[in-house]
Amino acid sequence: MCYLIQVGCSDGTIRLHSVTTEHPVIQWNESTRGRSIQAVLWALTRPGMFFVLDASSHVYVWDLLQNVSKPVAEESLLSDKITAIAILGDPEKPSASSGLMLAKQSGAIEIQYLMKQWSEPHLNELETLHYILQKTA
Repeated sequence: MCYLIQVGCSDGTIRLHSVTTEHPVIQWNESTRGRSIQAVLWALTRPGMFFVLDASSHVYVWDLLQNVSKPVAEESLLSDKITAIAILGDPEKPSASSGLMLAKQSGAIEIQYLMKQWSEPHLNELETLHYILQKTA
């Protein structure tokens, strides 16, 4: 089993590290067009998916099985700045609803539920992810 850690940087770079090596397995430079990254969170039910929040309240959806070089979706929520993000879901029940909880500057909490394709794991997803990461390294 490979343990991975994600790092979001102030210049918009995302790095994916294995705990067994010093250098990143893969790195995405200026993934947020240079905006500082506030949070990087793995999906609870999809090993190949993660979410990024930048300093300008843009949320990026990464699905490494679909595209390893850029996010598959981006949402800009500029009317009320997002100050924190959390993942909702149960890894033991991947068919149950999962989503993102967004804390806003106004104090409001917003829940955005994920589409089924972003919440239910694909067949052999973990093995496919390992293969993709080995190929890109």
